[in-house]
Formats: sequence, structure tokens, C-alpha cells
Amino acid sequence: MKLTLCELEEQLMGSSDIPCAVDTAIASVRIDSRLVSKGDVFFCIEGNNFDGHNFAQAALDAGAVAVVVSQFLPELDGKPVIMVRDTVQALGKLAAYWRQKSNARMIAVTGSAGKTTVKEMLAHVLAGSHTVHKNFMNLNNQLGLPLSMLEASGEETYWVMELGISLPGDMAELGVIAMPDMAIVHNIGPAHLEGLGDMEKVAAAKASIFKYLHPQGKAMCCKDYELLWNAASGITDPIGFSSQDENAPYYSTLLETLPDGSGKFLIKAGDETIEVILPTCGSHFAENAAAVTGAAHTLGMELTEIAERLATVKLPRQRFHCHTHGKWTLIDDSYNANPLSMNKAIETAKDIAGERPLILVLGDMLELGDEAGCAHCDLGDKIADIKPAATFYHGRHYSEVASKTNGSTLVPVNKPDEFLNGIHELGLSDAVVLFKGSRSCRMEKYFHALNSKINGETGGDNA
Repeated sequence: MKLTLCELEEQLMGSSDIPCAVDTAIASVRIDSRLVSKGDVFFCIEGNNFDGHNFAQAALDAGAVAVVVSQFLPELDGKPVIMVRDTVQALGKLAAYWRQKSNARMIAVTGSAGKTTVKEMLAHVLAGSHTVHKNFMNLNNQLGLPLSMLEASGEETYWVMELGISLPGDMAELGVIAMPDMAIVHNIGPAHLEGLGDMEKVAAAKASIFKYLHPQGKAMCCKDYELLWNAASGITDPIGFSSQDENAPYYSTLLETLPDGSGKFLIKAGDETIEVILPTCGSHFAENAAAVTGAAHTLGMELTEIAERLATVKLPRQRFHCHTHGKWTLIDDSYNANPLSMNKAIETAKDIAGERPLILVLGDMLELGDEAGCAHCDLGDKIADIKPAATFYHGRHYSEVASKTNGSTLVPVNKPDEFLNGIHELGLSDAVVLFKGSRSCRMEKYFHALNSKINGETGGDNA
């Protein structure tokens, strides 16, 4: 970031007594006073657990050249303070200014499941021949997006940023900050229904990112979700990609699931096709591969180069990572869950298992509002259909899931030790084990417990 204190004041139009020093460079923008160092600007954000205003003096003591506040702090009289109405909006406004000042091309990624994976895959593909900046992991909201943008040098060719929404109006706030040159919506599903409402509203909210495209910007949209495609087509003329329609401009499909959990995929751009091995598998990753192929090809990359880069991609942790220990395959997909991603993960795990026993270790799917009960009953139906050797379930929606499993073994667990005892009682010598649930369930604890136990028995290294 190359901004001065003078630019900060001018963009925020806040009240302050700071001399407009054009030569006072801002080193970084911080919202955590513990990270502040000399030359930084500290934005005082009011959170659920902490109020940044209580740490304004600490930030100045650490070397901040200014603090941005929305409350009058008499103890800071005479200090470099900028008063604004809303510090979160002020942070977004500064990021939008930096976006306009930079020559980087902004690519915005959104969807109901897998945003981080698509963002990471696309950033990796583009980085083969361009400089790329991306947001760290899933810092994708009204705080994470602007902070990620302000961390860029401004000299990059591309900024690849994921945008996450959970409430009506979120995309409007993020869209004016990002102002993308390309926007990608790769799927929709029943996620954040508690805030967004029904699926039509989810589709409309996700597709609304296209309203904020630059005049010559490119809209990329998955054709496999009718509500989404219709919503997008009502705003712009999107470029389609698909994991179901081989006649789409961009297409991918899983050709073969390999024993180590990787997959052989076909990717297609126009009339050209090529095969590639990805370090994961499943229909949802064909969807991701189609999105990334379409975006990179539209930006000018050749399909062969795209395939070469996809073959070396490393996925974020806890996103369907397959760990093989002898005859055991542990699939860590524990980062988060909603009905869309849960169904796809279970289906893919079943494909990997083949004739081997399949064990499901699942947790609640949260933020579903009034649909929570039905969604967990549907999960029970899915378990009954898949017929795993056993399912271990962590969470308060156990009863809804159990009501529909039709006699399939479903074991409630509250801690990893209970799970380890239960899986030991099954007496299995090999299995495919899937771990998945919403973030607050922390299903990775169950993964690590079994992973450590198997490694201890085999003498292997932790995956």
C-alpha cells in the first residue's frame, strides 16, 4: 500500500487536527492494536467482544501515525485522531480509493460453498505468469476484504478476492469496495438462510455482484443452478461454465477417482479439451475447475498453461484433504458445512470408498434459520441412501438426522474420545472416513484424534 496521511484524511473527510502532511506515508492499516507498529494507522472497530476505541492509546504508543475513531475520546485531545461517523464504512471507503488508485485488475469470487478453494485455485493458476495478490484464507467480509486490499502493493497484475455475504445488503457494501473487472459466482446453495431468506433471495444476492462490474467487466456464472443463472442473466450477459453441461463455453468433469483421493479431470474451453490430475476429486471440484478454467482463459491464458498450473495447486487446509495411511483414507473437510457442500462431500467420499467401508463423522450445519430442521432431516435421508458402515454425529440436530436414517447406524458423540471408542468397536482394518461440519463444531478435533491414533499404530507422520 502506498498512501499518505493526507490522502487518508481527504478520503475519509473526517474531522481532525492533523496537519495535512503529504509526505507522511502510511505503513499499514490495522484493526488489532497488538499488530500496530511505527507508521501504521489504527481503525477503532466496535466488535462483539472488544471495542477498538479502548485500545486507541495503545496503538499510538506502539507508533501509529493516526487513529480513526467514531467516538469522542477526550483523553486523546491533541493526538493524531480522525473522527468519522462509522469506522467500518471508513475502512471500506479507503480500500475503494486504493482500488481506484491501483492498476491491478480485480477478480471477485463468490458462491455458497467453496469460495476460498476457487479463489486459491485461480490465484495459483494466474501466478504462473502474473503477479497476484489475494485475501488470506476467508477474510472476505466488510472488514476482511478492505484489509486484504490495503495489504496489496498496488503493483500486482491481479487481485483475486473472495466476497462472503450472510445478510441482505452485504453484497452492495462489498461490491462498491471491490468494483471488480471480473466477477465469478460459482454456485448457490442453502447457506446463510437465517439472514438471506430463501433460495431465490440467495441467488439474487450472489448475482448482484454483477451490478458492480466495471463497464467492460466480465461476468462468469455457473449454468448448473437455474435460479442463479436467471438472476445473473437479468443483470448482465454472463459467460457460462458448468460441470453438467458439456456444451457450455467452459466445462469440467471428473473422469476417474484415484486411490489416493486425487482425481483425473477433463477441462474444456470452447472446442479444446485436456486432462489434468488435481489433488482432490468430486463433482464439486469439477465445478471449481470449470470456474477457474473459464476465468483464466477469458483473461488470456492458454488451456495447456491452465492445466499445468492446476496440476500443481495446493488446496487450503480442511477443504477435502485426503490423508492416506495404509488401508485408511481420512478426508478432512472440516472447515465448514452447509447442505450443498455436505451432500457433495458425502457423495464424493462414497465414490472414493467404492467397496471399502465408509465412515461419516459429521457435525451440525448452522445459520439455516427456519430451514434447519428440514435440512438435517434431509441429511438423515442422505445417510440412509448412502448406507455408510456407521455415522458419528456431533451437535444439537442429532434427533432430526436420526429421524430419517432408516436404521443406519448413527452414534451421537460429544468429544473425540467417544468417537475413537466407537470406531474401535467397529473392528475395521480399513475404511474411508469423512469429517465435516460447521465451523463452530470444530470437527477437525475428531480428524486429528483418529489421524494421531492411526499414525501411532503405523509409525507414520501426521498428515
